[in-house]
Amino acid sequence: MSARTQIPGKHVTGDELLDGDRRWELVQRIVASEEFQRASQLRNILVYASKLAILRPNEPLSEYEVACNILGRRAEFNPATDNIVRAQFSNLRHKLAHYFETEGINEPLILSIPKGIYLPVFTPVQPKIEAPAVFEPEAREAAKPPTEEASASLARAQVAKRNWRLWALGISLVFNGALIVLMLVWHRNQTMETPKSQGTAFENPFVQFLARSEGEVMIVAPDTSAALIQAMLGNNLSISDYIREDFPQQQMAMVKDRAMRNVIQGLGDFRTTSIEEAIIAFDFQNTLQRAGVHSSIRYARDLHVRDLSQGNSILIGGPNSDLWVSLFDDQVNFRHVDNLIQKTHFFQNMHPTAGEQAQYINIYSKQNVGYVDVAFVQNPSRSGYVLLINGADKQANEAAARFMLHGRLPTEITSILSRKDVHKFEFFLRGKHLDGEDDDSFELVAYRLN
Repeated sequence: MSARTQIPGKHVTGDELLDGDRRWELVQRIVASEEFQRASQLRNILVYASKLAILRPNEPLSEYEVACNILGRRAEFNPATDNIVRAQFSNLRHKLAHYFETEGINEPLILSIPKGIYLPVFTPVQPKIEAPAVFEPEAREAAKPPTEEASASLARAQVAKRNWRLWALGISLVFNGALIVLMLVWHRNQTMETPKSQGTAFENPFVQFLARSEGEVMIVAPDTSAALIQAMLGNNLSISDYIREDFPQQQMAMVKDRAMRNVIQGLGDFRTTSIEEAIIAFDFQNTLQRAGVHSSIRYARDLHVRDLSQGNSILIGGPNSDLWVSLFDDQVNFRHVDNLIQKTHFFQNMHPTAGEQAQYINIYSKQNVGYVDVAFVQNPSRSGYVLLINGADKQANEAAARFMLHGRLPTEITSILSRKDVHKFEFFLRGKHLDGEDDDSFELVAYRLN
């Protein structure tokens, strides 16, 4: 590693002080385990971070230090635009958890890395407390055959447990399928150039409007796992709950059923998005690239408020899958209401004008009718823009994005986008067959400017 990427004064030395330290011995067993055999970067990160935690426990470890000293990033590395460190630590936490469930199940210490920090924590394993001996009268009572009511209750519990296992298996399959599709779509976008996209980049007035703004664009893929957690709990999360370091542990604390807690824990460990909305992210990146605009794709749960305050962003998804959209409620007129407690799903027109409805309700029948709000607003620091693709569901989001990027836009929309005095807009669209089959099925219901 070149000297210019090293952080002065941050080299962790003093290996002789680690001899005989049972924490360091644990680290050596972990990196030598089968779980870490093919994860050289994660081994290097764990060794570096563990040394620092043992030798300099009061000295924090930063993303910048990990990126430059371990991952080989250059001195100009910017954690706001490159999430490599957060992604690697997420993988490391997952592998550590698996190690202690398998090879390291009998370890005397547990090594964990709490979310929000990068220094390991070593926790002694608490000895198991044996259950008290059962006195003979109680034993005879317990040996009695169960009553009919108790048998029925046990049967219901077993069925519920089986159903939770099946649900967990289904979610796992969805995760794996989504991740595989993400890789395939990424590969497709890296290796193929579509004439349609190339033409759109230079002719489409929507893309031309986006390209007017200076700076890079951060495309934010939605958090399907968070949407599933809320659906299971039957409750909407706030943005303050979502960005807590102990998410989703605080949600697990509300659930008594162990199987359900395990499913929520699994959802919290995975980073997944829907196939449809992943396609949107790559489509935007591909199209912007052809228009000469650099962009990167980020995951909703990996963001901080400061990320949205720097430069330009595109948020994909509704309020339950991309909770960041709630930050911009004060800048939009058509607010997406998706209340899981009251089971209400519609768009609220905050200031109806003549001929407009106060509410627009999505209709799911033989001929689906749904709504999408495409809003171009200012970021929190007013230094850039945020584009919201906020639809009734993921199919609606994909269809609307395809329509705006590649469709035949109505004259009214084209005229608005070509105006030099327009700096903010909101297009409220209605579509049919919202499965992405027909881009021309959308119509403009209403719009707001500046």
